Parts: sequence; C-alpha cells; structure tokens
Amino acid sequence: MTAKKVAVSGLTTRHIVYLIVMHTIGAMILDAGINFGLATAMYKNSKHPVYIWPLPNSLAGDIAVTIIIQQALTWILDRIAVRGDLKKGLVAPLRMPSDASKVVRWFVGLEDVNKPGRPGFAFHFKRVVVLVVASFLLYWPMTIGIIYGLKSGDVGAATGDNAGQFNLWPFPQIFKGIYSACLGLTTPFITYVTLIYEGESQAAAGAEESKTTTA
Repeated sequence: MTAKKVAVSGLTTRHIVYLIVMHTIGAMILDAGINFGLATAMYKNSKHPVYIWPLPNSLAGDIAVTIIIQQALTWILDRIAVRGDLKKGLVAPLRMPSDASKVVRWFVGLEDVNKPGRPGFAFHFKRVVVLVVASFLLYWPMTIGIIYGLKSGDVGAATGDNAGQFNLWPFPQIFKGIYSACLGLTTPFITYVTLIYEGESQAAAGAEESKTTTA
C-alpha cells in the first residue's frame, strides 16, 4: 500500500482528475442510480397519483427532502471516502490557498484543525445546514419551475388545483435521477474542502511534533 502523501500547495493534474472523474462524474452517476431506484420503489406501484404538490406523492416535497438527505449523507460519506483515499496515497492532501475565499475557509474550519481528535457534531451540523439551505435556494425553485414547464400531455397533465400529475412511467424515476445527479455537483466542493482540512491537519501535527522534538 502506498504511504500517505505529504500535503501540497495548489491543485495538481492528479487532483483535477480525482475531483472530476471520481467526485463529480462518479458521484453524479451514483446519486442518479440510487435515487432512480428509490423513486421506482416509491412511485411505480403506488395507488396514489404523483402530483407536484399534494401528498402523499408530492414531487415538490420529494425534491426538498432529497436535498436534506443527500447533502447530509454526501458531507459525511464523502469526507470518509477522501480520508480513505488519502491513507492509501491515492491523492495528496492540500494546503489552504492564500487566496481562498471566506466560504472555503469557513467550510474547511481551520479553527478546528489544532483541536485533538476529529471535528465534533456541531462542526458538521453547521456546515450541513448551510449546504442544505444553499442547495435548496439554488435547486428547489428552479426545479419547480421546470416541472411546471413539463405539464404537457400525459406527463404533468393539468388537474386543477393539484397543478399537474406525473403518473407516466418512468417520468418520476428519470426526474428524480436527473435531479439528484445535479445535486451531486456539490460533491467536488466537499471533497476539495476535505482535502484542505486534512492537509492543514497534517501540517499542524507536523509542527507540533517538531516543537516536541526540539524541546
């Protein structure tokens, strides 16, 4: 097994390939596949119509809940995956760029780097909440607008106050798959800030070890 690499400054070609292939394209395909399967289980044999708004099969509600669940799981699981890849030496951790934005610096959480152990619940909770809110504001209104635009024929046929129903197989499944794939575009950002966190943690640990040795 390759030894864990030393943190580097700036993205290398290997980092770019890692971010694009594994944590963008790969994440989008995985998210789409999982959510296509979930939508099949939820809607295909359901006795209830699939509407934009009315429960129990509400697309508006589904995409809101999907944001919460998918972003929370992505934040947790992607960080675990990145740490595993770093231990294998698949890619090197990163140092914080001098021109990094305040958003990147906050998500990395440099204030927690020097604390013993892994970040606690509050660290992750705050960042997941911000990620969910930002994703909701970006994706949810736009997606609702797209759904309304699809109300034609049997797909989204107008049904008065119900504002369209989408029972035609496999529309709900394809819709949920594409939607979750688009949500997966946030994954490389999580990967990036995790690489920086691990790089800064490595540097801090090295500095502390150097002080101990000198003393």
